[in-house]
Amino acid sequence: MFELLLKSSFAIGIAFLFYKLLLQQESFFATNRFYLIGCLALAFALPFVSLPKLISHQGYLATVFQQAESVDESIAEESIAPTGTYSQQSISVPERASQRSEVKPPQTAPASAATQVAEATQTATSEISWGFWVLILYLFGVAVFALSLLFQVGSIFYKIFTATDKIEDGDCVIVNTTRHQAPCSFFKYIFIYPDDYDYETYEQIIAHEKVHARLGHSFDLLVAEIAVVILWFNPLVWLFKREIEKNNEYQTDALLLEKEQVKKDQYQLNLLQIAVPNKPLSITTNYNQSLLKQRIMMMNAKKSTAHAYWKYAFMVPLFFGAILFMNEPANSYTAPISALNGGEQMQTLEEQIIKNLGAPSVKEAKPEAVAKTVDPKQEPAKQEVIAGKEDLKRSIKNKVKNKVKQGSLLSINGKDVDMSEGYWYSNREGDKYCISFKGSKSNSSWNMSDCYDSKLFKKQGNDVFVVTKETGTLQLTGNLDAEVGQGKYKFTEDASFKSYLASKNITSNNKNLMFHLFFGDVDKKYVDYLKKNYSDISGNRLIELAIHGISQQDFQQYLALYQQYNNSKPTTQDIIAARIHGIDQEYIKEIKAAGFKDLSMNKIMEAKIHGVDAAFVESLKKAGFKNLTMDKIISAKIHGINPASIKEVQALGFGELSLDKIIEVKIHGVDAAYVKELRTAGFKDLSLDQYMQAKIHGLDAASVKDIKALGYKDADFRDLLSAQIHGVDKAYIDDLKKAGLKDFSLEEAVSAKIHGINSDFIKKAKKNGYDLNSIDKYISLKIHGMAMESLKEKD
Repeated sequence: MFELLLKSSFAIGIAFLFYKLLLQQESFFATNRFYLIGCLALAFALPFVSLPKLISHQGYLATVFQQAESVDESIAEESIAPTGTYSQQSISVPERASQRSEVKPPQTAPASAATQVAEATQTATSEISWGFWVLILYLFGVAVFALSLLFQVGSIFYKIFTATDKIEDGDCVIVNTTRHQAPCSFFKYIFIYPDDYDYETYEQIIAHEKVHARLGHSFDLLVAEIAVVILWFNPLVWLFKREIEKNNEYQTDALLLEKEQVKKDQYQLNLLQIAVPNKPLSITTNYNQSLLKQRIMMMNAKKSTAHAYWKYAFMVPLFFGAILFMNEPANSYTAPISALNGGEQMQTLEEQIIKNLGAPSVKEAKPEAVAKTVDPKQEPAKQEVIAGKEDLKRSIKNKVKNKVKQGSLLSINGKDVDMSEGYWYSNREGDKYCISFKGSKSNSSWNMSDCYDSKLFKKQGNDVFVVTKETGTLQLTGNLDAEVGQGKYKFTEDASFKSYLASKNITSNNKNLMFHLFFGDVDKKYVDYLKKNYSDISGNRLIELAIHGISQQDFQQYLALYQQYNNSKPTTQDIIAARIHGIDQEYIKEIKAAGFKDLSMNKIMEAKIHGVDAAFVESLKKAGFKNLTMDKIISAKIHGINPASIKEVQALGFGELSLDKIIEVKIHGVDAAYVKELRTAGFKDLSLDQYMQAKIHGLDAASVKDIKALGYKDADFRDLLSAQIHGVDKAYIDDLKKAGLKDFSLEEAVSAKIHGINSDFIKKAKKNGYDLNSIDKYISLKIHGMAMESLKEKD
């Protein structure tokens, strides 16, 4: 919720600044009205709009908000764990704590992970307090301003119903009040104290308020008031509301002077005469306001010409850019497991089995029975797969070989599904069962894979295997001992453990809380340890720890890492982030041994994400780049800088270059082939920056040849680049010559293109008496709006 409010506030701010800078002085009052009301609607709609991935750092603002968010999840109900609000997500889950003696994070960091994790408050109590009181303060403000708005509307209707002097005048109803008040209107009702004005002034006021009523300005004010109620904490929304009020008055004044044939000086004098201190309710459009001076100035200002409409065209890139800046790309989340496996979409175990066996579906039968259903007349390739169980085992093993070491796989699509019952598929690997769990036989919204010690499973009866933990009991029905097995499973929660969690004030809106804790080996001892150190532990936080396979031992080791290298106590979010990004003691030691002894954990995680290691740092040092900051090294890694690429750039012959310049050359794709191409085209003495400019703007041997073929064989690099940038081509040169211009330089042609000179403009100029003989004169004429009599006299 807070993120949406902040995004809406940001959009309001952008719209307000654009209006103040470009639009407020224009006399297009109807268009400005549409802009102001439309922007209010857009401000609340844009946070929900997501575009495909178009630029780097897309959705930067959303990332900042998400990283800064540290409120209690019982309030925010947000978590990085795959709760019911997540879709299309894969999460790496390391195996049980009892099978690990040290932290074993992912070997490769997910490519889509944020480069930094915002530092949360140091104690859980402060996190809860901050989030709770911010929410309470916001809701209190909403309640106050909502009640104020209701009171205003209620007061207006009370006056309407209790008034005894009401006159229907066309589509309006004039309510003559018995007490002094400034004239105002609310939809079709006009309120005025008639005894304060002479007849002529009274009629002018009524005419003014009728315009308000006819245009429906009360609707604008209601919309603005509702926006204020929702975003009351944002001062810009109050200023935005004020601009709506001012524009309504400007529009009414303009229409009254234009349509009603009211004399401007008399109208302005009446405005000053009836300016009284009595103020109406702000929800009404009122005749007397403190903005009289601005209204009079606007009435006397020069009317905007149609040429000024170009300003509104900038609305499209403005709000398009706002969406790119605010919102993350659609379907932009790259699952950690997908990243670990080179971005490939992994199949579930049972899909692999079906593919290898060639069977249309998997039934609840022993693997031998499944194999017997296969038609012996199948393709030889399929028969070979069926015949060789080692091939099948190898395909299943390949399914999990890239997962987190000693970890499991969990992929969830969809919303809050029930994971307590479903299907399992397995193969035997020595003393381990490698099992895949899923919710349904086909189109399951989730699947989970891992290898377990066979001693965990107790056989009960015929083909029934049971695992019991503090959190509950998992029962598998089927032949688990077979080399390839399948069947159904059922998970039953332990009521006493659930009561224990409730006694610790640990709850979650995720119906699979106990299921996750079961597979994450979260027991009472672990929970007691967490509660002792972090009083804000919630059910969703436990799910995160379980999903990412952070056992108590792992947690303690990460805690020690932070205290040793960061000299601070990490939040649970920090520890989860460290796990996700693959931070361990060996990597930290490696980075510090490379010369970076004072890096924060966040910077270390950023280095890990981008694959910076001691070998890469050493390679840059050997290439001559010493004493680099970690930011420079990360930038080099991101852009693929290595000893080979450094040598390639240095071989271009531009002397010793800084790492920044080498990165820049690499980004723009300037290589030996391109330099040779331009040198062959005649440019042998260009600087490296000029080569990059040429590359950026697409200037190559072919485009140089095309421009020189227009008659500019001796054009220098600067003119050729300008011509390329501004689109001066054969068609444009021929157009100028067709209009009668001859013997102009390439520089003049570029200047003409920049100022919009073409045959149509020249033809129009000649029609108006300007028969000029040079491009420069036509440019001067265009700049001065075809109003240079001196040019007529000379030519």
